[in-house]
Amino acid sequence: MKKYIKEILNKKIKIEYIKIYNISHIHKKFGKKNSHFKIIIVSNDFLKINILRRHQIIYNILFKKNKKKIYGIEIFTYTKKEWKKNKKNCYSIKCIKKIIK
Repeated sequence: MKKYIKEILNKKIKIEYIKIYNISHIHKKFGKKNSHFKIIIVSNDFLKINILRRHQIIYNILFKKNKKKIYGIEIFTYTKKEWKKNKKNCYSIKCIKKIIK
């Protein structure tokens, strides 16, 4: 599923960096192995676009065809400049590392 998510996003957005984490194990009550994901996307396509609109773009791409396959996602979007500035201190990265361990 991670590969599929990456492919579908790459068709619509020029991605500089993407990291997809399957966090379905946190949501055991759903009983699905590929239902919840955390996605970090870096693209200059996000220049001059606020965070709400960035998330809408990602949701529209992913859920147009995958309404039943993906139950929930957490999205973190950055431009190249934002990522370069924040990646070392990014709370989401620390949070993800704790979840994955």
